[in-house]
Amino acid sequence: MSFEKYYKLVEEQAKAHDKQQNCNIGQTWKYHLFPVIKNACFLAEKYGANKDIVEVASIFHDYADLIDYANNDNHHVLGAELAGEILLKDGHDKSFVEHVQKCIYNHRASVVKDKFSMEEICVADADAMSHLDNFVELLLWRGYICESVEKANNFVKRKIEKSYAKMSEQTKLLMKDKYDAIMKVLL
Repeated sequence: MSFEKYYKLVEEQAKAHDKQQNCNIGQTWKYHLFPVIKNACFLAEKYGANKDIVEVASIFHDYADLIDYANNDNHHVLGAELAGEILLKDGHDKSFVEHVQKCIYNHRASVVKDKFSMEEICVADADAMSHLDNFVELLLWRGYICESVEKANNFVKRKIEKSYAKMSEQTKLLMKDKYDAIMKVLL
């Protein structure tokens, strides 16, 4: 099944979000959203999860943030609702939509929730993996918003630690060498 329509919708919203943040290089799509989708699909294949559910949930996992960053604290809840509305309007099966919503609802590292399906694990782990894969971009972003080197380093270090801690045990094994290397680099 092709979800190109949703890729385009979210990529366009990411561009608008970046422009609003005075960043015209497309960093949100390139350095976070697309890597999450790519990693989630990789994990779905590796762990035998439903790839369609994982792919759609990963596409929409931060959608509410893109619409308005003021939603950040609750973006997992609002994002699940928004994705549900879009998917139901497009005629997707209610069960499929509910599974996608659970994945979005449970993806956050800062709001730890039990994950009851392999699909939820794939999306949450992929979100965390993207932070490790793109930790340099996180440092640059914090510098871009004029944080001191120390404050930026501490933010990224906490983000990486929290992201790694939320990963499932099997994904931690995949990411351990990268995690250890990043922690040696950060001050």
